[in-house]
Amino acid sequence: MNEATKQGSGQYLESAVINAPPAKLRLMLIEKAVQVADRLSRRWRHEDTPAVCEDSIWLLDLLNELLSGVTDKDTDLGKQVSDLYVFLCKHLIAAEETRDAGAIDEIRLVLEVEAETWRLCCARQLAGEQPNTETPVPDAGLTGLDLCG
Repeated sequence: MNEATKQGSGQYLESAVINAPPAKLRLMLIEKAVQVADRLSRRWRHEDTPAVCEDSIWLLDLLNELLSGVTDKDTDLGKQVSDLYVFLCKHLIAAEETRDAGAIDEIRLVLEVEAETWRLCCARQLAGEQPNTETPVPDAGLTGLDLCG
């Protein structure tokens, strides 16, 4: 990739982040965590480089950022989501002791389900749909999100 292409990609990403609604930002974090978990799992299976350690730290940072985004831990949903991310952090730390790539795959699978939930939420938001009681969507307890606009 040449320098102009890298610069254009960086500007596009910066613009996407600046203009994204909170739900989309959370989705972007989850998708990045999925990518890092996938790369970490593959590297633990096939490599032994310093980048492996960096990926593990990066994944933990992403999980902690997602956990810190749950601001209303007093609601049932907020508690469940925060408990999920605490569990994922502990699971990652335990996996690091033995370089258990299978445990990282488990983390990635949970994150993929979480990402799909947020994709649906973002699609509804983009379509201008209001949340209803028949089909639950993440509530405003997550980073104070106003998922209706």
